[in-house]
Amino acid sequence: MRPVRVLPLAPRPFDDELLSSWQERVACRYGCTLRGVESWLDADIDPGRRGGLIGRDFDPGDAMITFWARACRMDAERLAQMALCRQARASNWYIQDRWHQGVCTACLDEDHTGGRDHYLRRAWSRVEAIVCPRHLTMLRDMCGHCFARTGFRFDCREGRGRLVCGSCSAPVSFGRADSVVSEWQSFLLALTNTVTLAIEEGPQGTVAKDIMRAARLLWSSSQAGGKPFIAWLGQPRLSGNDMPADRDEPLATASLQGRMLTLFGIARLLDLADARSRIWLPPFFLAEKFAAGDPSRSAARRVVPQPQNVERHATTCALRSDAEYRSLAEQILASHQWKAVQGAGSVARERTLTRLMAEALDRAPRGRAAGRDPAAP
Repeated sequence: MRPVRVLPLAPRPFDDELLSSWQERVACRYGCTLRGVESWLDADIDPGRRGGLIGRDFDPGDAMITFWARACRMDAERLAQMALCRQARASNWYIQDRWHQGVCTACLDEDHTGGRDHYLRRAWSRVEAIVCPRHLTMLRDMCGHCFARTGFRFDCREGRGRLVCGSCSAPVSFGRADSVVSEWQSFLLALTNTVTLAIEEGPQGTVAKDIMRAARLLWSSSQAGGKPFIAWLGQPRLSGNDMPADRDEPLATASLQGRMLTLFGIARLLDLADARSRIWLPPFFLAEKFAAGDPSRSAARRVVPQPQNVERHATTCALRSDAEYRSLAEQILASHQWKAVQGAGSVARERTLTRLMAEALDRAPRGRAAGRDPAAP
């Protein structure tokens, strides 16, 4: 009979911690990855249960729970209670990719000051988690040192588990966290709380269904091979990093920035947290499109009323000339920001160039017809 291997020391989980967070804190104590520790404990462990939110945090299964409880000499029921499937929400209301979860640096700083390990809170894995309700700070998914968005991992520093950047290994934060822009504080908190309450009503809740349907509409193509509807909302320019991995589950598979833009669009469509007066009305064609897919009688009431006897002009964009592009490029090359990174590495130069290009295009927008409501695609 093969002897059962156990770990001599293992930190205990926090009450509001993700199961995978605790497992990675255990592994970092031994200078190993999570999979490395599991392979040492049992070389025959099923690799199909090792990764992803489903296999790690949502429904790890009785076998995995028993495996870790035995290895760390813990009560199996305590670990089972950490599974997200015990919560009152379905798996598509959780962020599927751990690298896309944001963290509150103020919470992590409190962990460090209190002599505790850093740990990932369960609340951060929810799709609506964009701001910490305790510290009123934006959650972060970007390293404050190298500005990479490659996720955070656990490392043992000074005898404690610390979240560090996956690229440069710098600690996530040991300084003052950035505060949420004051004018957005009440709106972000109200929006997060509204979405949370709607989801906790259960899968049959009308508002939760509308939120999911609005999210899928926003990321559907506005025309064959065209850009998604969310690009017509006049929000910050979308990047490839903002795109969800699965457009049928945009909230669960998008990055932190992508989820935030999606939630803003949903709020405008459904008028959540008084979004239409705080941000602006959604485009009329988009409100009509959303209402057309809703068989309920209340759908018509949610369509934004269009002013009567007002001629709607289509938005027209004038293409920039080659001379204009050349002028913008010369301004970038002559800027002190670009000259300051000439001795830096290629990654730093590319990031600086990308930022300067975006700023230049924003300062010199193409000609556009007046009006805040973009033309229909």
